[in-house]
Amino acid sequence: MSFRLKLGIGFSSVLLLMVLAGLISWWGMDSALSRQTMLYQLNSTLEDRFNKLVREEQAFANTEDLLHSRAVFQILARIRKPIHDVLTQPLEAVQQETVKNLLEALKDYEESFSAFITHDVDMRTMKSRMLQESKRLISNGSELSRAEADMAVLQHLMGEILIAEKNYLLSGSSEAATEVVETVRKLREKAEVARENFSDNELKLRAFRIATVADVYQEIFSNFIKEKEELQQAALRMEQALSRFTEKLAQYIARETAIAGKQVAILRLVSLCISLLAVGLGIFATIFLSGRITRPIEKLKHSAAQIVSGNLDTSVVISSRDEIGELGHIFNQMAGRLKESFTDIEQYRDHLEELVRERTLALEKENFGRREVEAALRASEENLSLIIEESPMGIILWGMDFQVTRWNQAAERIFGYPAAEAMGRQVAFIVPPQAQAHVETVWQQLITQKEDGSRSRNENITSKGDTILCDWYNTPLVDASGENIGVLSLVEDVTTLVRTEQELLKVKKIESTGVLAGGIAHDFNNILTAILGNINLSLMDQELTPRTRALLKAAEKASVRAQTLTQQLLTFAKGGDPVKEATDLGQVIMDSANFILHGSSIACSYAIPDDLWYVTADKGQISQVIQNIVLNAVQAMPGGGQLSISCTNIEPGTDEFVEDSADQRFVRIDIADSGGGIPVELMEKIFDPYFSNKPQGSGLGLAITLSIINKHHGRIGVHSAPGGGAVFSVYLPASEVTEATPVTAGTDSQVPGKKARILIMDDEQMVLDVLATMLQAVGHEVLISRDGDTCIHLYEENLQSATPIDLIIMDLTIPGGKGGKETVQEILQRDRQARVIVSSGYSNDPVMAHYAEYGFCGAVSKPFCLDELSSVINTVLARQESV
Repeated sequence: MSFRLKLGIGFSSVLLLMVLAGLISWWGMDSALSRQTMLYQLNSTLEDRFNKLVREEQAFANTEDLLHSRAVFQILARIRKPIHDVLTQPLEAVQQETVKNLLEALKDYEESFSAFITHDVDMRTMKSRMLQESKRLISNGSELSRAEADMAVLQHLMGEILIAEKNYLLSGSSEAATEVVETVRKLREKAEVARENFSDNELKLRAFRIATVADVYQEIFSNFIKEKEELQQAALRMEQALSRFTEKLAQYIARETAIAGKQVAILRLVSLCISLLAVGLGIFATIFLSGRITRPIEKLKHSAAQIVSGNLDTSVVISSRDEIGELGHIFNQMAGRLKESFTDIEQYRDHLEELVRERTLALEKENFGRREVEAALRASEENLSLIIEESPMGIILWGMDFQVTRWNQAAERIFGYPAAEAMGRQVAFIVPPQAQAHVETVWQQLITQKEDGSRSRNENITSKGDTILCDWYNTPLVDASGENIGVLSLVEDVTTLVRTEQELLKVKKIESTGVLAGGIAHDFNNILTAILGNINLSLMDQELTPRTRALLKAAEKASVRAQTLTQQLLTFAKGGDPVKEATDLGQVIMDSANFILHGSSIACSYAIPDDLWYVTADKGQISQVIQNIVLNAVQAMPGGGQLSISCTNIEPGTDEFVEDSADQRFVRIDIADSGGGIPVELMEKIFDPYFSNKPQGSGLGLAITLSIINKHHGRIGVHSAPGGGAVFSVYLPASEVTEATPVTAGTDSQVPGKKARILIMDDEQMVLDVLATMLQAVGHEVLISRDGDTCIHLYEENLQSATPIDLIIMDLTIPGGKGGKETVQEILQRDRQARVIVSSGYSNDPVMAHYAEYGFCGAVSKPFCLDELSSVINTVLARQESV
């Protein structure tokens, strides 16, 4: 075998091994890169759609809009498609099982989300039915009379049911639910007892209806609680299914990544083995051939040195007949062809440069692919950053030292700090001192319980120093190794929401107490009518001693003063609706304040603009509001002080206290005193009925004020600081009217009286007795009826007689029977010329203010004196004769 052949075989073997190593590396690298590319595309697609899925799910949970649930199912279908596409590729059994498990986890989440929607719709339906039944229960109770003790108990229990139901809907606690069920049970039992005690069939029927509605309400409420529990369980199953899907997806990505890494490791091992084999073969060939080459090479070296020295005529003698011998022969020819060899060397150099360029292009392609991957990663990070910045909720990332590492735009809006100022600061800059211990406890729980989040509500401080109330949703952040690296917080400002809930609670308190106050005022007016009437009749006795007459006069004055108290109770009661008219507030405010301040040591200043808008209001009730607030200020400054009253026109959207009424104009009245201020712990109680921190206070002044403002669809707020006085701000809706309602002249009461035949209707026997005696004392003939049906029957009997009834005086409210409003219509159907005067203990009832619109000829409010009653009777009779 020739040396050339041996050398060729050796080098060919090495070259073959190198080529094989390159092919294997190229094939393995292509497979690994393809798998990694597939994994990246799948992971990017699923991440984008998974984020959209979570947003739509949260949107549905917050708004309960079914459009979001439909969007969730569409996104689930889009997530399922790329996973199904993976199954179409050739996979190992283990990989196929992993993908199938991933699809099953996705299906479980879809089924649990569908169940969650079903239970949510069912719960809302049950809640609607529950509210309808509670309204129905209160509707049945609102028609009941408080004359019977059992009825008063039933009304009280129905009020408790309404309060307990609102408490449960606001808090959702099991204690509130138990309170509702227990109160309904008591109502049902009391209704059954009342049904047995009542002798009147209509009362029995109403008690039976209340018991029946209570049973239905209890059943619906129990179903609502059960449905709510099932909804919570469905939400938990949905969260667990989502977690399982996320876990399966992570397992699939991890498995595929591991397979790709395994392929790369095998590729490296094969390349290393082939490279080592090539190196070993090269060493063997070198050692074997070195002996055969060295001696002839020494000769060639000597001859080459001669050539280098410039002796191109040198020659070498080699006796071997193989390639070495031929090499010696060729070497001898080399001197003659040396110049030609230079050209061959240059060509060989150019060939090497071409190979270098090709390799450089290959490396540049590889770097370009790597840059594309890095660009995709940067785009994913930018998308995540955009989501955080555009989130409607505040998103804050905290480091392990509880310092801010991320602060989005919503957090800037909530707290007022720009991101540049908030970054790196400790949590204390937004937490008041009294809440820092609570926040520290929450933080310790988060960093020690890595898998559990927390929700809390606490006060925070804005950059302006204002205190706001925020809901916090906190979740610990862990890295791939399971180590805690910080906390993610979602924050929402709920100050306005909580303030609205507190205002609603105040309104409910006022309404509940108002029902009681109205009944007391009505009954008290009936009693005062009897007392004042008997006093009037007693004063007509000419044989009274001066001392007795003086005592009766004092009793009469005391009865008139008691009437003022009932007027306040009626204003506070549900029946005390304002009689509104276009009103210029300026004069009303000054007259009311001067009345209270008369004789005091308090200086008062007014700032009322000439162009102050008119309001549609009850002048008497607004005057009572001003008097109550001014009196409260006077009591806060026992040693004297300064009171300032100002009025301002408020355009829509220019005052944050009424910013929710975007299209309504308001007139604001500010009443500021220089007293000691209101303690912080009492601010939430000052409008509660019967609450007062003053020994001489009744606790009704501000409660009545709030009731009046609510009935005028206005607002009232108070600002105070210890030692800095208090400012009450009253907002009344502005009227489109530009001038006050004209006051019509009253009818002359000094009309000569005439004797008449008068029919009186009232459910109170003592009122009937004293009214009959008063009328008979001035010469009238009197007929008596206790309800509307009897009144209609008596009027019909006397209608065609020789002595028909000249006038009817009827009570507006007859518990358990027809009242004046219904009876007068039936009387007028029988006789269009009938003259009817309405009388009521509810002096603020709209019927009393606009009696002519309901068919009455006049009105007299209880309690009344004989002169007042005679004046109304004479006026009505005289008006009829003049027609």
